[in-house]
Amino acid sequence: MTLEYHIGNAADPKGHALIYFRDGSNPDKVGASYVVILPVSVDISKYVPPFLAGQVEQLGSGDMSSFAFPPAPEPVESEAWLRNTAEKRGDDLLFGGVANLTDVTSLMEVVAGISAEYATEYDEKSRIVGSESEQVETGSSTGTEAIGSAAPVDADVNDVMYSMMGEPDLLTELTTLMGRFQYESSGGDSVGARESESKIRSIAKHVPDNRRIDLLIEAATEGGENSAKKAQLYLERAFAMYREDYTRVHTIEQEIQSLSGD
Repeated sequence: MTLEYHIGNAADPKGHALIYFRDGSNPDKVGASYVVILPVSVDISKYVPPFLAGQVEQLGSGDMSSFAFPPAPEPVESEAWLRNTAEKRGDDLLFGGVANLTDVTSLMEVVAGISAEYATEYDEKSRIVGSESEQVETGSSTGTEAIGSAAPVDADVNDVMYSMMGEPDLLTELTTLMGRFQYESSGGDSVGARESESKIRSIAKHVPDNRRIDLLIEAATEGGENSAKKAQLYLERAFAMYREDYTRVHTIEQEIQSLSGD
């Protein structure tokens, strides 16, 4: 998954970030969640009453090093308010994409995926900083310097990366890319829009055909009055197909037909 930083950068995540989404049917409506990377890992099972201990064990080891709250984005005043808040607090600001803010179940999955990736980037930063510190110490004692080399970037790196991801992560990445694509298209960033579209097409190769990502791309690029809304509906349809919620799939398809005038 590629995180979109509107404040901060992937090379130096701060360990605490606001994650926000725009509503697909009303771009002025935004919702946000907050993710924190704890400096100390916590075994929460130690603080749970005995009669709940079994439930904690079923969820995993009980170790917690990061969390997002609320688990799905809640409405906030505006995007400008979020940016101002993040700058005042020294937070990173991550854009999660365009979404249906009433679809709490899907958004919980998306927020969890973004939080996990953010934690991974923070851990990677900590590992690199630790490695560089060791190299400095070694260089000081031996009088030698470590020389790094940049690895070549494969032209098909997106396909390789997406081939190793499960469908939930792919759909989360797709949500982020759709938001980025619409933002770049509306802002006249044709180069960025083509790059995002290319990544979306790469994702389409790695999810089942019945998710109809091809129709999502077609809707997003047609440029009509209902283009953004139809693309959002196709995105929701892909999530519903993954969850095997065929009642919701049928409802979404009826909404798409209505927008298409069929």
